[in-house]
Amino acid sequence: MAITAISFPSWSRDEKLNVKVLYTGTISPPEAETIKGGSWFKKFSMVHPAFFIQHPKGTFLFDTGLGHSIKAQVKDMVWWARPATKFIQKESAADQLKALGLKADRIILSHAHFDHSSGLIDFPGVPVEVLPQELDFLKTKNASPAIFPSLFNDQIVWQTYTLENKSYEGYANSRDIFGDGSLILVGMPGHSPGSVGLFINLASGKRAFLVGDTVWNSDGITKGLPKFWISSKFADNKPDEVMTRILELQALQKKYPDLLIVPSHDAKAVGAFEEMMNRN
Repeated sequence: MAITAISFPSWSRDEKLNVKVLYTGTISPPEAETIKGGSWFKKFSMVHPAFFIQHPKGTFLFDTGLGHSIKAQVKDMVWWARPATKFIQKESAADQLKALGLKADRIILSHAHFDHSSGLIDFPGVPVEVLPQELDFLKTKNASPAIFPSLFNDQIVWQTYTLENKSYEGYANSRDIFGDGSLILVGMPGHSPGSVGLFINLASGKRAFLVGDTVWNSDGITKGLPKFWISSKFADNKPDEVMTRILELQALQKKYPDLLIVPSHDAKAVGAFEEMMNRN
């Protein structure tokens, strides 16, 4: 994907934030690998994005996607997990931000699996925020094979935060990042212990919900279906909890038909989100 310079509009009361999707890789597995009952003869377009979010009070990346060192990093994976890394690599989030003249004050991870955190080492010294249970999970053998040793590089500045005991759209715990209701984190444990989702509420009234890897395929929400069982065994820490999260998303979508729910790897959903932001 060619990188073109962008300029964000000046801030006003009606435009609290802007988001730039940074595509760092693509992969096209059979649909059956992404959802229970999917076709083995139909390809499903998946992406590895990072989301650069610019708010009047600060900037941050929500995930990093694939970083500079991804090819070296995947060598640390056990042999049977390496097929999951047969992606087409694009420019890293760090390189794209540099080309655009943009800088992230911090990084917030939806979760710490390699395809969301590979680029952390490209941002030495930039604080990386996760829930305490996610940081603890990183250090256990249960986190393998989706966690790379490079995450323990001494240049990565890990910071933990807690969610408030304050419900938001049915989620028991939340965090209003800038205190103005525009960016709300909620706990979504299951895929990993410290997985979080991010609600994005625009001044125009449009809304999106970035849900990480709770599902890979948006049809999983519509149909109430989990990932293919082998994919879930590889990727999900607690499949039963993931299924609970999927049913919550299904109910949320029924309650708010105009809410754009965005699984991180679903190319169609991420593209729709990018289009929504470009029109904002």
